[in-house]
Amino acid sequence: MKGNFVMEGADVHVHFKHCWWRILLILCAIGAFITTCVFNGLASSGPNGIFNQRTGSVSDQNLTEFTPAGWTFAIWGVIYFWQAAWLLYALSRIPRKSNTGYLYISPDTLHFIIFILYILNMGLNIGWLIIWDRGYFGRSLLVIFLMFLTIIIPMITTHILLQHNRPLYINSNRNADIWLVRAFVHNGFAIYGTWLYLAMLLNLTIWISQIYNRDAQSITNASTAALSLVLVGIIVYFISENFIFYSSMAYTYTPWFV
Repeated sequence: MKGNFVMEGADVHVHFKHCWWRILLILCAIGAFITTCVFNGLASSGPNGIFNQRTGSVSDQNLTEFTPAGWTFAIWGVIYFWQAAWLLYALSRIPRKSNTGYLYISPDTLHFIIFILYILNMGLNIGWLIIWDRGYFGRSLLVIFLMFLTIIIPMITTHILLQHNRPLYINSNRNADIWLVRAFVHNGFAIYGTWLYLAMLLNLTIWISQIYNRDAQSITNASTAALSLVLVGIIVYFISENFIFYSSMAYTYTPWFV
């Protein structure tokens, strides 16, 4: 980002330039999200020309001791609401400025790599729906693992960058944006990432039970292993939040609600 400086008496006027490819990335991320919502709607209402059955029916046909109650899947509505919120917030940064440039460029809290990974995540989300619908649980496990990575990396990145750029927000009188990033971006990524972690473990449990022809003991063992990994995740997150990265994670609450 470069600025053109014009001197008028004692005043300095800075004319910041837009970065059009970064604006395009933001718009593409929004478009990818909308497309994913459409595919999720089709998957939840199938069968149709794309899906052979409803996404929930696949889970119902492969019940395990780790499978949550059906009503818990309504959390997807909350997750996608939060995704829409942080994307709209990202869009609102385009016309607004800090002391160092347009907000979507500087402070560089929403780095362009975040939007690239998010677009990739939305593509993987659609791919997972189709693979899951066909019952290829081993392949869907790999896809949902990549989904988890492409949302956890942006979550970690935005936490680090907000902490690093916090003085720039304060010097630009953009204190409200600090809280907006925490509320929408951090918690939006966190609730999505947490649910993906649980969904990944469910996918793993179903895949293992499929390998062993849904033997009762294998289902029990796989479910126990999944619950153990949930406990490991809780412990790791608790330690990270309260002892290692407290200053940057103190306001990221949504994982505990999931």
